Amino acid sequence: MAILHKLDRLIANEIITLTFVITASLSSIMIMAKIPRYAQLLFSAPDTGTTFLMLLLMILPSIIKFTVPISLLISASLVTIRMAADRELEAWMASGVSILRLSAMPSFIGLIVMLVSLFSALIFEPYSNKQFEKFRWVQSRKAVEELIKDSLREKSFNKSNVLDSDRVNILLYMQDISKDRSEFKNVFLAAKTSNEKYYSAIVSSAGSLKKKLNAGFPDYIFSLNKGTAYSIKQSDKSISYYLKENPDTFQLQKKDMKRNEFLSYPNLSDFTITYFSEMNISLVNTLKNKFKGDMNFTENTNQLYPIAYFEMLDKEKEKNPEWSKDTKIIEKLIFIFKQISVPISTIFLPIIGICLGIQDPRRKQFGVYLGIGVVVFVLYASISICQQLALSFVLPPFLMLFITPIALIIIIALLLRWRLRHPPSTGFIAFVRDDLLKIKIFSKKG
Repeated sequence: MAILHKLDRLIANEIITLTFVITASLSSIMIMAKIPRYAQLLFSAPDTGTTFLMLLLMILPSIIKFTVPISLLISASLVTIRMAADRELEAWMASGVSILRLSAMPSFIGLIVMLVSLFSALIFEPYSNKQFEKFRWVQSRKAVEELIKDSLREKSFNKSNVLDSDRVNILLYMQDISKDRSEFKNVFLAAKTSNEKYYSAIVSSAGSLKKKLNAGFPDYIFSLNKGTAYSIKQSDKSISYYLKENPDTFQLQKKDMKRNEFLSYPNLSDFTITYFSEMNISLVNTLKNKFKGDMNFTENTNQLYPIAYFEMLDKEKEKNPEWSKDTKIIEKLIFIFKQISVPISTIFLPIIGICLGIQDPRRKQFGVYLGIGVVVFVLYASISICQQLALSFVLPPFLMLFITPIALIIIIALLLRWRLRHPPSTGFIAFVRDDLLKIKIFSKKG
């Protein structure tokens, strides 16, 4: 027993060390691939260093849940290959250690890694997204405070880079500003979007700036009183289009005009005037979009822990009896089941790696790396296929929890039959030809 414990410690030390190194390498590569998506966030942030660290905190959990399982598979294979090359594997098997006993410690490590991956996907990832959202809020609040302190001037047009974004440019004018910068008179606010055919402006007789709580976060509310909002949107169609489509509504005195004569007329525009008694604008929430990341989730669903997530889904199902045909609900179900499916599959990967790594040391190990690639492909292809079938309303999303593990169990059954019935010198192709095809269910006669 002491000898077997020594074997377990040896395998555990090597697999854990290699898993850590490979995970760090793969995660670094994936992080560097994702960083360019957040270039605007990094360059627009007041504190680039702190923003970069918070960005890593947000990205890392979503990467670990994918890199750790792959790293464990590769580590188990490499450790077994090293033991086979040093004749350690041959000695242990000659002393009566079976492949199943050899896989005991790697399988236990796979169980631990599965729990770590589940924690990362279901707990750490929502937590990091929450913290990043809070950081963006604090970042925006600081930008608003700097704007109030340094950029607001009375009887002049106030234009600041803080107000501008990639989608809209804002110009602000105030006739009078109180000493504490909380009360304003005769306010003019103009917004110019990236679309050259849309303009808007707001005119108000009075305004105020108040610090309030918004969803538990300190916010600055810019209130405008007794004002008018103007918006102009130019049409994409020329005047000749409207004359042709609506001859009764649009009429010109001169008939049969040439095309160059139409160009002398301006494009038609929708002019909207809105009167309001009070308009409240959350400055922090508005500027938060300036420091946006790659957040593709709505309603902050990526910040919910599993219990809250399923409660949110139950409420949406109650509102929509036909939820099984609702793409948005199906996508949310796919997201949470994918968060669970990938970590659960981790427990099957170490034994696959052990079986792949048992090779004749005199041969090249090309087949091992090819086998690793096939297993990784099956793992993620099965998830992707289930996702597409669920979105097509062919399969229920919860089957993602079962199809991927079943696919890996089938691979384990094949590899165990290969390694339990044949020596390391028997290649996988020879096993399929001489053994697997002789099984009745695989034979042509059967």
